Amino acid sequence: MAEHLKVIKFEKDNIPVPYESKEVSDTKLVNYGSNNLYPNYLLELYNESPIHSAIINTKTTYIIGDGLKYKNGSELNFKVNASDNIKEFVDKVIKDYLIFNYVGVEVVYNVFGEPVEYHHVPAHKIRTNKSKTKFWFNDDWRLSRKHVTYDRWSPNKKDSTSKIFFFDGYFPTVNNVYSKPEYSGAIKAIATDIAIRDFNLNNIKNHFSVSNIITFFQGSNVPEEVKEQVIADLKASYTGENGKKIIVDFQNQDGKPAEVSSLSANDWSEAYEVLRKDTSDDILKGHQVTSPMLMGIKTEGQLGGATELETAYEIFKNTYIRVKRDEVESALNQLFSNFPGVTSPVKFADKPLFNSQLSESLKEKVLTINELRAEAGLPALKNGDRLISEVPKVSEPKADVVAQPTIQEDVKKKPEPVKRKLTEEDYEQVKHLGLSSEEFEILGEAKHEHHLHFDKESDIANYLLENDVNGLSLEELNSKIEKDLNLKLTESDLKDVLSKLTEAGVVDVKIDEKKGVQIQPNETADEPKNNGIFTMYKYEKRPDVNGADILSTSRSFCVKLIENDRLYTRAEIQTMGSIFGYDVYAYAGGFYHNPDTNETTPYCRHTWKAYSVKRKKQ
Repeated sequence: MAEHLKVIKFEKDNIPVPYESKEVSDTKLVNYGSNNLYPNYLLELYNESPIHSAIINTKTTYIIGDGLKYKNGSELNFKVNASDNIKEFVDKVIKDYLIFNYVGVEVVYNVFGEPVEYHHVPAHKIRTNKSKTKFWFNDDWRLSRKHVTYDRWSPNKKDSTSKIFFFDGYFPTVNNVYSKPEYSGAIKAIATDIAIRDFNLNNIKNHFSVSNIITFFQGSNVPEEVKEQVIADLKASYTGENGKKIIVDFQNQDGKPAEVSSLSANDWSEAYEVLRKDTSDDILKGHQVTSPMLMGIKTEGQLGGATELETAYEIFKNTYIRVKRDEVESALNQLFSNFPGVTSPVKFADKPLFNSQLSESLKEKVLTINELRAEAGLPALKNGDRLISEVPKVSEPKADVVAQPTIQEDVKKKPEPVKRKLTEEDYEQVKHLGLSSEEFEILGEAKHEHHLHFDKESDIANYLLENDVNGLSLEELNSKIEKDLNLKLTESDLKDVLSKLTEAGVVDVKIDEKKGVQIQPNETADEPKNNGIFTMYKYEKRPDVNGADILSTSRSFCVKLIENDRLYTRAEIQTMGSIFGYDVYAYAGGFYHNPDTNETTPYCRHTWKAYSVKRKKQ
């Protein structure tokens, strides 16, 4: 019978391999995998296998623990860019590190060469050269050959061009450039897990009619080429990558019609159930998981009690989590080494697997009233930061004594622009500033305008206007700025800032070796010269917001300023800031709540747009 049996075979499933192209020149990127798409395959495994993705996500949670903090335990909380805080940023970095075994971060600099923003770059969109000194970014390597190139980040580079911070882990491999993920030994098991789920879904769609045997009883009279054609037709009609499996049998019994027999679905499902368990075990081993319970996977025979989980967690933490935490902490401390916003080394704080439970009587002895109220979801009380047993302290103010802020407190106190909202009354104070736009010919947007991009420059400008620093040497001025504003600049950087402030029309700065620094407010800045081309500013809608310049909800200050149709010098905008007590250039009319994104920003829908202009001929 065996010589008559024809089995319709299916193609072997070829699992992608992490092949690297052998580039001779270090100026070219090294392809990763067939068609340069191996990282996409790793991402597909993460998205398609629930066991694999659950392990990655749970590992991320365990590594983060109680969050990233300074080593002394104080909180670390800042925006790494316009959309991500440090917690969101770290979560993305760790997930990429666990999925791909490497991480990419775009570092953005200001004019001083200082890092001001960090942007997570999805690892599957990055390729590098042999020495990992140059990087190529492509939003989709499958569809486009257009890419952006970056140099590698270094803490000693001082130019303002964005760089890529690249950190990869070690895994023994023949690859020379890209490090394989730590779960490489389980990739076939992960692919099998995905295939099992596809098989089960196909069974459901086909009513568990798994396979059939078709027997033709005219085998001796049918030529071989006819048999092959019958098989080809059946295969084309009834089978496919996810379809039914058919066995065709040709027997010698003339005159008997063909028979169709079904194989038992239970035989297949039982076999796949055994395979599923073995596959799950292999995935857990590849991920170095000591207990499936830690990943939320229940195993027969295990009770899953708190003590058992705690023991398993301590083993996993000591054998795996601590190692990964050290690697990620090393990367982040390296990344933030020259960032002014992070003042000391950081580390992940540990978090117990279970929160300890206190009895109600003990809570009243160790928790304050407000802590108890917070636990119950109630708002805090004014005198609630005390134990229930403590008598509230009531202090009577002394007669005829009014607390006065010290000079130091008054100088260092900064306005909170997010709470400010300019009105029509505010506009009345500045309506005389600016010149009618009809007096000028607008030549286009200013391509090299000398306006102030960063708070550091604005802080220095305000400091020079509010303090008498005339006669100081450049070294003495730099020392006072460092002491009073906590800004560290080289004398060369300070000269550049003073030059920008002069060019922007904010102040008039002269540096004389004998007389020292001479700084005066630029009182003539509101009267631009009759001849020549210069930069002036117009109050307009921000380019990244929707709608017209003026809405029904626009604040009256913004409406008046736009309807006034005037052009302003940078010094006049600085004057507005002095009147209102905050940086009008940076925050415009005050805070704004975007109904589309449900976000609140410290600036409104409008901004100051710079134009190159010249006076019209009289």
